[in-house]
This record gives sequence, C-alpha cells and structure tokens, in this order.
Amino acid sequence: MRRILPALLLLLVAVPVTAQQDATAPPAPKPAGFDHDHGEWSGLLKKNVHPGGRVHYKGLALERVKFDHYIASLEGVSARDFERWSSDQQFAFWINAYNVYAIQLILDNYPVRSIKDMGGLFSSVFSKRFVPLQHLSSKHSKKLSLGEIEHDILFGLKRGPMFHFGIVCASASCPVLRAEAFSATNAKAQLAEQARIFLADPTKNRQAPTGTKLHVSKIFDWAEDEFSSYKGGIAALLKDHGPPAVREHLQSGARMKLKFLSYDWSLNEWQPPKSSTL
Repeated sequence: MRRILPALLLLLVAVPVTAQQDATAPPAPKPAGFDHDHGEWSGLLKKNVHPGGRVHYKGLALERVKFDHYIASLEGVSARDFERWSSDQQFAFWINAYNVYAIQLILDNYPVRSIKDMGGLFSSVFSKRFVPLQHLSSKHSKKLSLGEIEHDILFGLKRGPMFHFGIVCASASCPVLRAEAFSATNAKAQLAEQARIFLADPTKNRQAPTGTKLHVSKIFDWAEDEFSSYKGGIAALLKDHGPPAVREHLQSGARMKLKFLSYDWSLNEWQPPKSSTL
C-alpha cells in the first residue's frame, strides 16, 4: 500500500501539468490562403524572362518542381472560394493562368519551333482542351482551351480588350511576357504599361503612320470586336497608349486606316549569348 500511494500522487500531479502545457501550446497553423500577388510565379518569371520578353524555357524546365507547384496552386482553388474573390482577383488569376498554361504546353513538348505545332491536323492549338480549371467557370464543363480563357472568360470579366496586352501565346509577335506576375492590385497599371511597350515595338507595330495607313499587329484584326469595345474604339486606344507619332496623328483629327502585319509564330525563346573566341 505504501508503494501504491506515492505512485498515485505522481499520476495526479502529472495530469494538470500536461493539461496546462496543452492549453498554452500555440494553435496549429491554418492552411495558407491563395497568394493573390502570385509571388511564386513572379519569382520564376523574374529569373527566366529576358529583355524583349524572351523566355528561357530551358531554365524553366530546370525549375519544373516550382513551376508545377504554382500550377497546382491554381488548380487547388475551389469554385466556392473563387466566387468570393473580387473581379480584380479573378481577372489577375486568369491572365496568369493563360500565360503559365501556354508555357506548360511548350515545356511538355520541348523542343518546339512554334506553339502552333501542338495543334491538330484540323484544329488550332488554341482550341486544345488541356487546362483543368473548368470548375472555376460556370459556362464550361470540360477542360478549357487557351482560346476560351481569352475570349469567353477574360473578355467576359472586364468587357474590355486591355488583357490582350498581358496574355502571351509563346510567340515572337505576341506582346512581351512580363517579368512579373499580374496582381489584383496592379493589373490595370501593368496592362497599360504592356500596351505602351507593345504599340511602340517596331517589330510588332509600326511606330508612325504611312500616309493614312497605320500598320499594326494582326491581333487587332483577330480580336477586332473586343478591341472595339474600348471606350472610343481602337482609335481611342491608340491615342491613349500608342507611340508619340501615332498619338499626334490621331489628335490632329486625321483619319487612319489600319493595315495588319504578318504574324511571326516562332517561339519567343531566349538563347544565351555565344561566348566569343579570340
């Protein structure tokens, strides 16, 4: 009996100490919410996008674990959470999604000469259904195509064309891929800057009119209805974001007819400079 009593006393003392420790222990960390700054994607872009929007695809392939982790974060967003987001958060999400899935298509088939090589015999690559984000769009029940993200979702969200300057289909004549992700807070300013860069790039748009003709990207032809939704139409968009010669021409009241340049579908790939030998 003398041996049992000390053991019972030790047991009784131990119980409250354990309970006290549990009560003061820090709570288990909650799952982190979605990063609306898209920091992981920004980090990859900053390292692998070079001047002129040229993409180091081999560098991205070496960071495939991080690349796939970011894609998994997009695919892990639930429809219920997505509906609670602001339209700006949804808008930035879809621009980044378009760009990352276009690059995924390249990485999965690398080396390639053009994104168009991944299309079918009778179907465009932009109709290829491979983006598993259909649960975030009430209009779609099958995997999404890049074309649906562009025309159905992005245009549907804002009813305006500025997103066209942010989405990049991995081709030389596309707007340059920005070396940072689009965010809900900054997307409007980012797209305005993207528009100015694109319209002033002589490899994509002519910087000055020839007589009454202005040679512009074929994008303005393919998405004419969407660009026409800009307040004041395409002329107003060019007046707001075009290079000085174009703005001055339009502000003078001169009429201008758009002529569309041929499109270079070659891969927008960055190649490291060759080391010079003496």
